[in-house]
Amino acid sequence: MRHTTLALAFLFYSTAFTQGTWTQLPEYPGGQRYAQAAFSIGDKGYVCTGFNGSQNTAALWEYDATTSTWTEKAPLPGGARQYASAFSIGDTGYVLCGWDNVNEIDYNDLWAYHPGTNTWEQKASLPGVPRYAGVAFSIGGIGYFGTGAANATWHNDFYAYDPTTDTWTEKADFPGNPRRWAVGFASEGKGYIGTGESSGIRYRDFYAYDPESNTWEQRASLGTNNRRQAFAFTINDQGYVGGGVDFVENWNDFNRYDAASNTWVPVTPFPLSVRRNGASFSVADSAYLVGGNGQLPIIDEVWRFGLDINTAITERKTESNFMHPNPANDVLWIDVPAQIRYTILDGRGATVATGRAFGTIDVSALPTGLYALVLDDGTARQTGRFIIAR
Repeated sequence: MRHTTLALAFLFYSTAFTQGTWTQLPEYPGGQRYAQAAFSIGDKGYVCTGFNGSQNTAALWEYDATTSTWTEKAPLPGGARQYASAFSIGDTGYVLCGWDNVNEIDYNDLWAYHPGTNTWEQKASLPGVPRYAGVAFSIGGIGYFGTGAANATWHNDFYAYDPTTDTWTEKADFPGNPRRWAVGFASEGKGYIGTGESSGIRYRDFYAYDPESNTWEQRASLGTNNRRQAFAFTINDQGYVGGGVDFVENWNDFNRYDAASNTWVPVTPFPLSVRRNGASFSVADSAYLVGGNGQLPIIDEVWRFGLDINTAITERKTESNFMHPNPANDVLWIDVPAQIRYTILDGRGATVATGRAFGTIDVSALPTGLYALVLDDGTARQTGRFIIAR
C-alpha cells in the first residue's frame, strides 16, 4: 500500500514495521576504548573515561549532533577509570563509580559536569560500597543507580540522587540476582534494568522500577540469549537493548521494548556480527554507539542508529523539506494539506510537545538545541530534525 496523505514527505514509514537503520560515522577521536560512560544533554552527547587495553583514561569528549563533530573537554577530576556509570538531569551530566584496575581502586564518587562552563563539580558520594559496572538512569529530575560489583562481590542495592539537595536515598533493592554489566534505560516514567552477569552466570531477565511506588515488577525477558556488556538507549521515550556477549558467543541483535504489550520487538540488527562493551547515548531521533569490543580486541568506531527505514513500502518525494525555517526561532512552518498531529522530541529522545497543527507550530517555549519532529495523520508518519537557534 502506498501512502500519499502527507504533502511533502521527508520519509514515510508504517509504524508497525519500523526497523531503523545503522550508519557508520567517522572514528572516535578519543582512540580505541571500551568500558566508557556516556550521557547526553540537548543536542550533544558525551563519552567519558574508559580503557584502551593498558591504560584507563579520565578524558571527556563531546559530540555535536548538529555538526557531526567531536571536541575534547575537561577531563574527569576524580581520576582515570573504566566501567563508570552516567546519567543526565537538565543541563548537567553526572559520572559516578568505576574501577581503576591498574591501581586496584574502586570508586563511589559522583561528579557533575556543566557544559556551559566546561567544569566539573564533586557531589555527594554514593552511600553504598565502591563498585564498577553498575546501571544509572534519570527519571523526573532524579538520578538512579544500582547493581555493580567489586572485589568478587555482586550487588543489587539501588539508590536515588536528588540534585537539588545533593543527597542520596536508598530505595527498594533490585529484585533480580545481584550482578554487574547489566544495562538500563528510562521509558514512560519507569526505569528498567536487565541482562548482566554474576559468578559466571549470564542473564536475560528484565525488571521495571516505578519511582512513585518504589516497587519493582518483573517484565518480559530479552529474547533467548543471555548476555552481559550489552548496549541500551532510549529514542522517543522507548528503550532499545542489543549486542553483548554470553560466554564465547557474541550478539548483534537489537530490540525495542513495548511496555503496553510487555514484549521485545526486533529492529534492524547491528551490521557486524559482534558489538559489545562500549558506550551509547541518544540525541533526538538517533542513538550513537561508540567504541567497545568487536571483531578486533578494541575499536574506535562510531555508529548511528536512526528510526528512518522500514520493512514496508516507502515513498520518498523530491520536493523541498516539509518544515521551515530551519533553524527556527519561535515558529516552525509545516507544509501539510490539513490539520495533523505532531510530536516533538528533545535531544534525549523525550517527548517535549504534542498537539495538532495546520501551517504552524509554536516552538517559542523550547530552549535552543536539536529536536525531532514527527507528524502523524493516522496512516503514515513523516519525521525530520530541526534546530532552535536564537
